[in-house]
Amino acid sequence: MPTYEYACETCGGFEVQQSMTEPALTRCPTCGGPVRRLISGGTGFIMGGGGSGGGGTRRDACDRETPCCGRATRCDKPPCGS
Repeated sequence: MPTYEYACETCGGFEVQQSMTEPALTRCPTCGGPVRRLISGGTGFIMGGGGSGGGGTRRDACDRETPCCGRATRCDKPPCGS
């Protein structure tokens, strides 16, 4: 469930976990003052697997002399995923 940041015009700011389908809050849960939801940077997009971290991917495995795609031996087909 995402965490949303809100700014309260009376007492400052706060965070609350809400479903994406829930409407934005209009009142502060602490003081009852009017609030507005803020846009925040979030965490970004994180992919699993090798990437630049050197963990290796299926494509990396196919580019080397090792077998890939579950084959028992190396074949002369293009690398996996291309």
